[in-house]
Amino acid sequence: KVISPSNVRKRVIAKVVKNGNSDIKISGWNFIYAFLMFGLVFSSLVFSIARLQIVEGEQMLERSEQNKVRKTSVKAFRGVIFDSKGEKLVENVPSMNVYISLEPFLQKDGSLDNGKVEKELDTLGGILGESWESKEKDGTQYSNLSERFFTIYDGSPYINKILLASDIDNELAIKIKAKGDDLEGISIDNDSKRRYIYSDMFTHILGYTGEASEKDLEKYQSLSSGDSVGKSGVERYYEEKLQGTNGVLVEEIDVFGRSVTKEPYLLTEAVSGQNLYLSIDKDVQKKLYDLLKSAVKKYSAAGGAGVIQDVNTGEILAIVSYPSYDNNLFVGGISQSKYNALLKDKGNPLLDRALSAQIPPGSTFKTVVAAGGLDSGAITSSTRYISKSGYTFSNGAPFQEFRNGSYGSLNVVQALTVSSNIFFCEMIRDWRMSELVPYLQAFGIGEYTGIDIPGEAPGRLPSPENKIKLAQTTSPWLEPVWYPEGDSCNSVIGQGITLVTPIQMSNWMATIANGGKVLVPHVAKKFVDEDGFEYPVEYSVVRENIISKSALDLVKKGMWETVNGSRGIVHALSNTGTSVAAKTGTAEFGKVNEKGIYEDTHAWVGGFFPYENPKYSFSLLLEDGGMSSNSTAVMREMITWLVQKGYVK
Repeated sequence: KVISPSNVRKRVIAKVVKNGNSDIKISGWNFIYAFLMFGLVFSSLVFSIARLQIVEGEQMLERSEQNKVRKTSVKAFRGVIFDSKGEKLVENVPSMNVYISLEPFLQKDGSLDNGKVEKELDTLGGILGESWESKEKDGTQYSNLSERFFTIYDGSPYINKILLASDIDNELAIKIKAKGDDLEGISIDNDSKRRYIYSDMFTHILGYTGEASEKDLEKYQSLSSGDSVGKSGVERYYEEKLQGTNGVLVEEIDVFGRSVTKEPYLLTEAVSGQNLYLSIDKDVQKKLYDLLKSAVKKYSAAGGAGVIQDVNTGEILAIVSYPSYDNNLFVGGISQSKYNALLKDKGNPLLDRALSAQIPPGSTFKTVVAAGGLDSGAITSSTRYISKSGYTFSNGAPFQEFRNGSYGSLNVVQALTVSSNIFFCEMIRDWRMSELVPYLQAFGIGEYTGIDIPGEAPGRLPSPENKIKLAQTTSPWLEPVWYPEGDSCNSVIGQGITLVTPIQMSNWMATIANGGKVLVPHVAKKFVDEDGFEYPVEYSVVRENIISKSALDLVKKGMWETVNGSRGIVHALSNTGTSVAAKTGTAEFGKVNEKGIYEDTHAWVGGFFPYENPKYSFSLLLEDGGMSSNSTAVMREMITWLVQKGYVK
């Protein structure tokens, strides 16, 4: 008789019950439990597979495709910077940087072993000490290496290594290498850094480089973490041309970011940045810097600035701001203590006075005021006003010639020659400030010149609107009212709310000299790529023919008479070896003494040369530097030197 499996199972169970064998009884229940557990596990597995394939399948596919390769940058050499004659001003020199590679710290699941990283970085931090901790990185201050690391690392499998410290010295490098296996993943790479050969006298022009910030990396896609980028000066302005294009190394990686390639291979070669040739002549720059440095000390000035500019192209031959500082301090990051010292320095060396010192221009401003008055017809060559020591406005406020002088009947050329305040006050009283303002704007007053160095200030246009705005915002001590007599007369003699920068003055002097063209001043002359191809920097014209030739001729004549005429007040510039046209300014500020005279003054001089065929314009400021004769003395030496060295024929 054939017994079915089900009958056998029934008989066995019955026998077990009958015999009371508890062990066999428990085994039977385990069979049932095992069957149920198998069902649950199988169901869970089916569910997980379904979720991976249906819900997350697309994401997993995308991740597997993305994680096939990792790209690493091969740093391009940054372009070198030269002066106009080809003398090197900035170069790339070897530098040792400390990096951490991530692969030794990756766990089996691809995540980072944070504890292991922190332990490693604590050890390294003990070696580096304060040599990196006090370095300010684009405004961010890290308390230790771990904080720096985890701020930069975002968990991406495409980040292979991270910069920890820049430009370490040989002693530190030896200590790090001596640790060997105790510093797993730490490497010292031979990179390059910038060296500024003539630091102080070129600092504000060249600027400096620093580690690329997150914003820099977003802006310049070819950069990688740890790369250097221009932070100020032409290093920043011409960053895209100087930086070059990094090459690319490629290696295969698994989904956890681990390399599966024996050796990375070069996908694209690095292309060096273009070399930059400036219009600045190093020898002229040095001479002007040395003269300003001596003058600031001699006259106890707060600082000084000077500009020499080609009147036909806008090229800058020299541009100096003093005091200055060593921009090499910022390469790789400046220590907080040294940075604080620069901030606290009374000379304010971080300020580029040539571009950003906004100072009342004093009587130099009469040149653009006269040009506007003549072009508009408000005055002519035969218009005369009587210069007396002073008078009182209708509201009782006094107005006078400088130091209460008196010059009698004057036309515009004579008024410029003797620098009469009364003449220009009478002119604007017979005219309107609102009609003069457009002429001032045409000359670029209150506007950026557009020079190719970051950080320029716009100065301030003397207009009723600007005075009222000032009174309502930053200068509440001002009355929010424009007085047609007092405010207008103060403005036309370069006082009141009028503010200009040295670069603005040299540029408007160039406009007077070249016949009415407003140019964009620039310090870049040409770029040269690694194959030797040259790319000249073309000059730009902002506006042309802003003033009639007849008006400019009268202004130029007045400036020439100022230097060479019998009544001129700038005779010091008459013996330089070339013909100079100039206008000085002693801008008053600060407290008034018991005689009604300002105790503090800024010393200005601006002009152009040679008079017959203008080549260069200039401006020179001694901030809180006394009388304008002080700045004139500096410019006399400068122009005489230029003539002797053959820059002027």
